[in-house]
Amino acid sequence: MAFFSDGDNRVKLYILYIIKSFRTAVTREQVFTVLTEVDGTDYFTMCGLAAELEREQYLLSVPSKLSQLVYLTEKGITLSETFDREIPKSVRDEITGLADEKRAEVRRQNSVSADAEPRPDGSWDLSLALIEKEGVVFEMKLRMPDAPSAANAERNWLNGADGIYMNVLESLNGKEE
Repeated sequence: MAFFSDGDNRVKLYILYIIKSFRTAVTREQVFTVLTEVDGTDYFTMCGLAAELEREQYLLSVPSKLSQLVYLTEKGITLSETFDREIPKSVRDEITGLADEKRAEVRRQNSVSADAEPRPDGSWDLSLALIEKEGVVFEMKLRMPDAPSAANAERNWLNGADGIYMNVLESLNGKEE
């Protein structure tokens, strides 16, 4: 019998796999929507199991204006990758398909902005923001030494804002050992 074959551990693995499948910021509600369609787990059970995963440092929940964004930590990514194959292929395919469908909704609710302005001394001021439907969730202003550095930082932000945001939050919250 597989390690995560039934019960709460199966649901925890599904939660990790769902979050990983979105490949972007995801709310608890979006995780619940997919989990309900795949497994029929009730909301309170999912919240309790997600809280356990967070206490065990597999998840990071970040309050936002409308809900909570949920991210996998490095520990969560490792666990998910280790046990993904314990989820039946048909369920993995269903989760991936539902996450793909819902990703467009996520992108409509969350957007990323980057604005670079040259300075007289040749440096660049860079403003980076993660924006939800109701406003700015995270904003960072940097002074870059030159145009190539500003362009590189802007490109990296636009391609990976969610991961950068998660890394900043993990750094600010400190890691419990």
